[in-house]
Amino acid sequence: MGLIYAEIELINGDDLALVRRNIIDKDEVKHMWVTALVDTGAHM
Repeated sequence: MGLIYAEIELINGDDLALVRRNIIDKDEVKHMWVTALVDTGAHM
């Protein structure tokens, strides 16, 4: 068995709300990509 990683994009939820209200543009939403280790022993 080996380690399993997932590439995940994290997006600022408050910025998404501002986009929906047309306060900021889509390009201004803060986001980042991270590599996370998957917990393969989790049941839920």
